[in-house]
Amino acid sequence: MVPSDYDILDLIPQRRPMLMIDRLVHAGEKYGEGVFRVRESNPLCLGKHLSEAGILECIAQTAAAYTGYLRLSAKKDVVRGYIGSVKNLKIHFLPRAGDEIRVGITLQDEVLGFTIVTGRIECLGNLVAECEIRILLEEHDIIPSG
Repeated sequence: MVPSDYDILDLIPQRRPMLMIDRLVHAGEKYGEGVFRVRESNPLCLGKHLSEAGILECIAQTAAAYTGYLRLSAKKDVVRGYIGSVKNLKIHFLPRAGDEIRVGITLQDEVLGFTIVTGRIECLGNLVAECEIRILLEEHDIIPSG
């Protein structure tokens, strides 16, 4: 199966109303990409813009969906992850409600139990934000594989 064949709820532990990714559209060896339509009703949308916290959560949930896809493809269960740290965060602008954003994550390394990813968000071809996130994965499974 390709990433877009999966319902996003099969790939990540997050549930509504805290979903910050609509679908995973690509999963390569070290790169994944997701899309998200900013909705004014989203808890991390302030006024008519996605908040800074929403931007970070979009990157983290894209990393979660990518990891979930790889784990399900390997016949393993999906696990929870936690943001351990954020480095070099640069936010160039906040996407508006109604905008569709593309979120790319690249696996950089795994160190002391942390997965290090760089994230990049674009909207209409313009760079929204970029950063490095360290994510700690739980050791036990939470969503059984089919």
